[in-house]
Amino acid sequence: MTPFPPVLFRTARGYEFHVLSLHDVVRALAMAWPSKDCEFYRSAACLAEQAGQGWCTPRVAFDAFVVAAHKQGRIVQPGKLRDRVARELAAIEPDNFNPLRRAYPTRLRTREVRKAVAMSHKSHI
Repeated sequence: MTPFPPVLFRTARGYEFHVLSLHDVVRALAMAWPSKDCEFYRSAACLAEQAGQGWCTPRVAFDAFVVAAHKQGRIVQPGKLRDRVARELAAIEPDNFNPLRRAYPTRLRTREVRKAVAMSHKSHI
């Protein structure tokens, strides 16, 4: 279990990664931001440094980071599950969809081949 709820952060250059711990907060603060002169960013950076030194809790630093990232539009909002499922279902091509497909066809063929080989060995003995 992670110390913080996962937050998907996007840098100003488009790189995305999940922020899960104080280490990730410090790493995200060191990356590209639209404005590092913003008051919220400076506050988050200061609190992250203090949390690393033990002067405040990591949760306070994480919350300050989330506020700074929201103010600059760096937090990626996760899509709803039904939207994601709808996109995946729309990507299925009708030609490739076979609802009656057997599970693990190569595995079944392997068993059938082994059974046939075993039967042929018995007939020679």
